[in-house]
Amino acid sequence: AVNRADHVFCISENTRRDLCEIHDFPEHQMTVTYLGYDELPQTGLQAESLVGPAPYILHVAGRRGYKNFDGLLRAFAASSWLKGNFRLVCFGAGALTPDERGLMAGLGLSATQVIHVGGGDERLAALYQGAAAFVYPSKYEGFGIPPLEAMSLDCPVICSNTSSIPEVVGNAGEYFDPDDVDSIKVAIERV
Repeated sequence: AVNRADHVFCISENTRRDLCEIHDFPEHQMTVTYLGYDELPQTGLQAESLVGPAPYILHVAGRRGYKNFDGLLRAFAASSWLKGNFRLVCFGAGALTPDERGLMAGLGLSATQVIHVGGGDERLAALYQGAAAFVYPSKYEGFGIPPLEAMSLDCPVICSNTSSIPEVVGNAGEYFDPDDVDSIKVAIERV
């Protein structure tokens, strides 16, 4: 399809570069058009009613493979300060899997320290607004909507320094190397 196209719209400069590497497509026939997002509804719902009163760090995304949830778990578990003062709240992508629970147990994390919350956009907005910070440990994104959502609701963003994520977040976030657990831990602690 790309090779037959007259023009290709890419969702980030990073995606455009990837396309150039994969296909021999003329750069002058590509345009970067960034994605937007729908404003999340703010209904007055309080995060405390969803996760309790303790401060928490929020993760919003899938949790498999390149989304690097295991790296986030390892970073969280490596910090006695984070474990002692925060919980890790995961939104979406279904309930925590047996493999994820096994990794948590192996890292010494309890089911009360790492929790999953599902639901719709009203819940998500409340979670962003109540979070101490939002962490996006993904190793690759073509764009990445969750950091935009977090920033729009004044939630501090801590994210990977790879792929398109720096394009999306700019100078509004704290960055880390997603392949380095200590880098993730230190960035979260710093924020």
